[in-house]
Amino acid sequence: MTARSKGDAHEREAVVLYASLGWTVFRPQKTSMYGTQDIFNMFDFCAVKDDYLHFVQVKTNSTRGFLKKLKAWREAHPIPGVEWHLWVRIDARTHQGKKWRTY
Repeated sequence: MTARSKGDAHEREAVVLYASLGWTVFRPQKTSMYGTQDIFNMFDFCAVKDDYLHFVQVKTNSTRGFLKKLKAWREAHPIPGVEWHLWVRIDARTHQGKKWRTY
């Protein structure tokens, strides 16, 4: 499995998880052979439920420096009802069955 296909699989897994919890999810369509068009060039998908809106970036095994960028984004965009999330898919075999780390 290539890194891109692994990342795509983890992104789809996060979308399915959000949808199973009752969220309506929007994930941009693939726009080129290089990947998807991220929302605000930062987020893989957004989800809406009741009066809440979540923007989510999915990474595999590491924050890859994104956490610092996310913290700056959160400070610059404090909008009531809107949350900015980073989900990191980790290897459940080495983390006692835990699949996701969220920030």
